[in-house]
Amino acid sequence: MRPFITKIIFSFAVISNTVAYGFDAITVDKRTSLPNITNRTASVVDAKYIGWGPNWKPWAGARKKPGQTIRKDKPSSAEFAGEVKALDIDFSSVARPSNNQVIWTYNWHKKTDIPDAIGFGIAFNLKLDSASFDSRAKNPEFLPNNQGWRWQTPDGQNLEVKFSPALAKIGFEKNQPNKIRALFFTAVKQGNEETTMTVTVSGNNARIANAMESIENSGNTENWHKDILSATTSPIDLSFLNANDLPAGKHGYVKAQADKLVFADGTPSKFWGTNIMAYALFKTPDSDIKIHAKRLAQLGYNLVRIHHYDSAWVKPNIFSNPENNTQDLSAEALKKLDTWIKYLKDEGIYLWLDLHVGRKVTKNDGIDKFEELAKGKNNADIKGFNYYDESIQKQMQRFNETLLNHVNPLTGLAYKNDPAVIALLITNENDLTQHFGNLFLPNKGVPQHTAVFKDDINRFSANTGLSSKKAGATWQMGEPKIYLGDVEHRFNQKMLAHLRGLGAKSMIATTNSWGYMGLFGLPSLTDGDLIDSHSYGKAEEFKYNPRYNPGFLTWIGAAQVTAKPLSVSEWNTNTTPLVEDRFTTPLYVASIADLQGWDAMMSFGYSQAPLGNKPMKSIWSTYNDPAITGLMPAAALLYRQSHVAPAKHNYELKLSKDDFFYKKQDPSTSKTIRTLLETSRFTVTVPETKELPWLKSNNPMASVITDANKDFIPEGQNFVQSDTGELKRDWNKGIHTIDTAKSQVVSGWIGGEKINLRDVSFEIDAKQAVVAVQSLENKPLKESKTIFITLMARSETANGGKKLPFFSEPVVGEITVSAPIGLKLFPLDSSGKKQEPIKVNYAKGKYHIKIDNKNDAYWFLLSVS
Repeated sequence: MRPFITKIIFSFAVISNTVAYGFDAITVDKRTSLPNITNRTASVVDAKYIGWGPNWKPWAGARKKPGQTIRKDKPSSAEFAGEVKALDIDFSSVARPSNNQVIWTYNWHKKTDIPDAIGFGIAFNLKLDSASFDSRAKNPEFLPNNQGWRWQTPDGQNLEVKFSPALAKIGFEKNQPNKIRALFFTAVKQGNEETTMTVTVSGNNARIANAMESIENSGNTENWHKDILSATTSPIDLSFLNANDLPAGKHGYVKAQADKLVFADGTPSKFWGTNIMAYALFKTPDSDIKIHAKRLAQLGYNLVRIHHYDSAWVKPNIFSNPENNTQDLSAEALKKLDTWIKYLKDEGIYLWLDLHVGRKVTKNDGIDKFEELAKGKNNADIKGFNYYDESIQKQMQRFNETLLNHVNPLTGLAYKNDPAVIALLITNENDLTQHFGNLFLPNKGVPQHTAVFKDDINRFSANTGLSSKKAGATWQMGEPKIYLGDVEHRFNQKMLAHLRGLGAKSMIATTNSWGYMGLFGLPSLTDGDLIDSHSYGKAEEFKYNPRYNPGFLTWIGAAQVTAKPLSVSEWNTNTTPLVEDRFTTPLYVASIADLQGWDAMMSFGYSQAPLGNKPMKSIWSTYNDPAITGLMPAAALLYRQSHVAPAKHNYELKLSKDDFFYKKQDPSTSKTIRTLLETSRFTVTVPETKELPWLKSNNPMASVITDANKDFIPEGQNFVQSDTGELKRDWNKGIHTIDTAKSQVVSGWIGGEKINLRDVSFEIDAKQAVVAVQSLENKPLKESKTIFITLMARSETANGGKKLPFFSEPVVGEITVSAPIGLKLFPLDSSGKKQEPIKVNYAKGKYHIKIDNKNDAYWFLLSVS
């Protein structure tokens, strides 16, 4: 079980007085109160609880103790109360700063003797090759007598982690020097005891400073506003953006044209979308489907991805009897999909259909070697195995044929013949090069599949001359990546040919660039009409220094292949726990997507839970989260009307075959990717490779770069700025600004700052917030007579994040807007209805808007009426 805590109480900043690149922060993890240490804003040490009972079973991780609350009377400490159920242990910890140290005090209450337990402790993960270091760091060393460990970084910082009393056991996990296992105790003996863990930073005169002032009253929601967002309407009606697409599909099929998307009639297209998945698809009443289709259009969406309709954990799902087989589709489930498609089309919203996500096959599905896959269970996952097993491929094709030939009685069109379906995804998050290639190794317990794997390697080796031994080492760079890419390609060709043979006219994506995939995973993705990507952000990404630390959008940027359109069918921030500053994400994503020219953006997700009269809390549902959905109209307006100009300069990363396949190339290693993402347009050219004759390199469309580790930010600069001058992120301050003629936005740690953009100035009190001022008339703000204003800060749910309602932090301050005379300021309520206008001062062509703590609105219209 993953350790979990909902709020942070205290963070510690480490400041070097003599160098600018020592350890720069020790923070307390929000889930566990364990240390996380950063260098040049990049995490270099993180930690988690680990534990096992006898014979390594059961897993005994820690979790926050139910019913525990955060104490607010001790602002100089971080407290955690946890339990280890598998070992029958309750414990508490308190972390306090002291000079150049942070001291954790643990109190253990062990309720049962378990003499043969493996033990319980902490796993430390060290980034020895972090991009924040100028060279690889030395391996850590253990202190004498199991007292802990120490580590010196290449720039002279020393880190020591010491335990008292001494640990029962300490060592490297599987002889990996970057992974330390420190067990407080092995045998569990009933009773109480105390342990201290002291983290000391020394070298370069480092000191530890109280940084509690960063967010005051974290978790104190007494003065916050309840339920600011309606679950069935939008704060502003942007459905006019879809007016030219009623119903969706009227312009014909969407096609890829070089790196852009266009409709069959020549109309350019770009899509701002979201995901609807699982129970929301099948358990939402038809009347509510219609309500939410209308709301989605009001929020500014014009694309919905239908996702997780085949997954085994979803009950009911698309199958009549998934315990028996995954071939017979449920008439009731299809009726629900038909209804969603009909109502979405009527609102000008297009569809993306996944063909395989999470279904598990049964013995009745005609799968060869099923018993080996199932390992004694009644069903089996097919991810990875589909690339080699022809019987699985045939099963997938039968499913595709049945689904796509289904005629929706509400539209009169088979899914394959509906131009509102812009794309089909063959298989979700399923690749060999990065994630599932190791499934076939001899130690994985699938000897029949291993034999097929070995035979295939030998044939590939005979045809290409590559070493079969090297190609079979699937965890390595080089030959394995070339070989596995070819296996993916062969599978793709079969599936693509079958889909086109069925008459499917929609664009097709093969799978996704996901889960920190390296560039070596791109070749087979080019088989599709477009490249698809997934990425999830973390807290405080505005403070990431791109020279050393990859933000989540860099992983999307690394999937942009030259001359291919790019879709992003999943983006969001991490959800366990909810990231406090997630409200900064929608406009940031929209602005970079416009700068880069990305073609279809889909948040994950609108809802996984059933939609109806009673809103539900779900970590994968954002439809009722003010910090995400409350920003979606602003983000949709900016993206769909292209308020942010495309980058002036285009760069292509064109690496040699050896650099591309034989070296780890991804945003964690490439300064070029990290520093270009927010500066200029960036694409990756896949090199031609003789062993992969099907892989064709595109002709250069921009300036070619052959160095994956070039810094595109001027030396000494502590901000990154687009070459258009419209986007800027200051990582020292943690502030992002969007300064265009039609949208002017400040986001991040804006509290106490006076920020002047071209037509708007901001002085906001909330320490961390986003404020957006935008034209609703697709005109420059200074000419617009209808201006939309969005304010948002933190939103949290009750009872430690487990129950509704959401409470939202007030945003107080002053905004000055240059706009035509004669406008009034109307607050918008939770359902988007105008309230009585607020008096504002107008002088010298500017509106002076003061938002005080009596205000409970988060959206405003500055308009004539």
